[in-house]
Amino acid sequence: MIKINLLLGREERKKESIRKEVVVFMVVVVLVLAGIGFVQWMSSRQREDLVAQIRNSEAELKRLEIIKKEIKKAKANKKILEEKLSIIETLNKNRTRPVLIMSYLASEIPDKMWLKSLDKKDRSLTLEGVALDDETIANFMKRLQQSELFSTVQLVVTERVTIEKLNLKKFTMICTIGT
Repeated sequence: MIKINLLLGREERKKESIRKEVVVFMVVVVLVLAGIGFVQWMSSRQREDLVAQIRNSEAELKRLEIIKKEIKKAKANKKILEEKLSIIETLNKNRTRPVLIMSYLASEIPDKMWLKSLDKKDRSLTLEGVALDDETIANFMKRLQQSELFSTVQLVVTERVTIEKLNLKKFTMICTIGT
């Protein structure tokens, strides 16, 4: 009789399947390790790119801070220059004003009136003088008030004085110089 050992075939199939499983497992392990290596390589590359971007951003920030400081200096210089220009404009505007005031006063003083003193402080002009009568002083005040050079004219004091046997009116008035 012939005996056939069928168990050997099964055992060989089992060994074959175990070999296949080991090969598949090894292939899977190799693929997983390759995938992990690829992911690690990609992440380190991304990290290097991000570090380079951070360095570039920091360099750009330093450059912009320098520009910001320069702009701040330029604004400060501009403000100083604008103030200087304003002062120059004011000086140019006001340099002829005293001449205009003196010219106007010289042309408007009546024949019956004499000015003894002029005193200018800021926008205030104090006039002291002598006139023959109150009417002359009043007419002079009206002409000064009608002028564009003065915004207000106030009579401070009038008093009777005798100079060289003449009865005269001594006066003091304050005029506010207009803008």
